[in-house]
Amino acid sequence: MKFNCYIILLLLFTFQFLLSNVFGQEEMKLIDFETNLYGIENPNGGNISFLVTRKGVIVVDAGSTPNDGREIVSIVKSVTKRSIKYVVLTHLHGDHINGISGFPNDVKIIAHADLEKNNYEFNQKNLINYTKNILPNHLENLRIQLDSIKDKESEEYQTLINEYNSNVDYFEDIKNIKFRKPDITFTDFYRLKLGDERIILEYPGPGHTFDNIIVKFSYHNVIHIGDLVFNKMFPYTIEEHGVDIYNWVKILDDLYKENIYTVIPGHGEIGEKIILKEQSDYFKNLAIKIERLKNEGLNLDQIIEKCNVNDYGLVGHKNQFPVNIKVIYDQLINTNVEWWNF
Repeated sequence: MKFNCYIILLLLFTFQFLLSNVFGQEEMKLIDFETNLYGIENPNGGNISFLVTRKGVIVVDAGSTPNDGREIVSIVKSVTKRSIKYVVLTHLHGDHINGISGFPNDVKIIAHADLEKNNYEFNQKNLINYTKNILPNHLENLRIQLDSIKDKESEEYQTLINEYNSNVDYFEDIKNIKFRKPDITFTDFYRLKLGDERIILEYPGPGHTFDNIIVKFSYHNVIHIGDLVFNKMFPYTIEEHGVDIYNWVKILDDLYKENIYTVIPGHGEIGEKIILKEQSDYFKNLAIKIERLKNEGLNLDQIIEKCNVNDYGLVGHKNQFPVNIKVIYDQLINTNVEWWNF
């Protein structure tokens, strides 16, 4: 099938995304909620949040690379002199956990009980292959292109040399990625109290991944939802990592009913609770169309051709749109749940 060729290429780009922005680091943006709670919009990986208490700081997610992690620590230090006590990791993907190498060694890590196993199974072998084969080969190809350009003052050469240097710096950074085993794990629910603050960690079942958790800042009506929301972007849906669209929609719809003011998504701008509904509606609307086309007798490739990426008002990660369609199509084929009827 045509889709199978497409997906092989896409997996390479997906792994790059789950590590970092390879072609240059953009600046992180600090969001002050005008309390002791902060968000960091991170264009190079997963978004961050941190809560300052009188007994220390709780950080949620660690960024893509050791340098990413060090930048997060620096931002925290720009706000408070209190030390980081805990880092909560929302799920297995490298753009949320690989930055832990840049944090102080004495911070305690909290995660779902399956995160360590999932990281070993899905990330470690890919990371080794990426650092030993894929990225070195890419650098060698760039070097060959550079050597073939005669005019070293040309715009073409300058663009390419900047890309090459960014990749070299990135390569040196990811060589230092070292996963640290969580100190505290849980399966369903965990309450963390530090100083006068309390946060609630919940595992709502699989949605984006096997191990995705929700972080609720109890006294602030704010949640950090990890990659259960990609604000204004097409979500990454990786079947091998446990994606479950039916339960994903249920999670979002249940949260939308709660007393939440602000949502920190895994990617995209921090927003009001309406972004929960927007993510849910995207899946529902796409599912309804896929079901209708499937019932008309169309196969997966034909359905992908019939679905217009521009119909959904999302601007980021457009290469994920056919993957989203495949995941929904597979669930429609393999389950008896009428999962668009909520």
